Amino acid sequence: MSKIWRGSCHCKAIEFTAVVDLSVGTFKCNCRLCAKQRMWKTGRVATRDFVLTHEQGALGALAGRNNALHHFCNRCGISTHTHVVRPERGEDYVLVQIAAFDDLPLDEVLAAPLTI
Repeated sequence: MSKIWRGSCHCKAIEFTAVVDLSVGTFKCNCRLCAKQRMWKTGRVATRDFVLTHEQGALGALAGRNNALHHFCNRCGISTHTHVVRPERGEDYVLVQIAAFDDLPLDEVLAAPLTI
């Protein structure tokens, strides 16, 4: 079941909402960047279901492989989300860092399926 969750970076310069369905699962990527940051992300969130509600010019991005932009706060350094756009595959979605959510209950996350 999809729910709207709120999240932010540590210093609150970046805040967002995301509609997430935990029943589709979460995943941990094992690429070098993700492994170094111990990233744990939601499943695919439609771009229209991810909204930056507050962003004080602090949103940075690092281009990853496979047409992914890994976003983080330029002030506190916290990773918030990854935006993937692959027009040749018809893909445009966001993966949200589990740790960036402010109101996501840990028990619900732990009960969700996990893909590594």
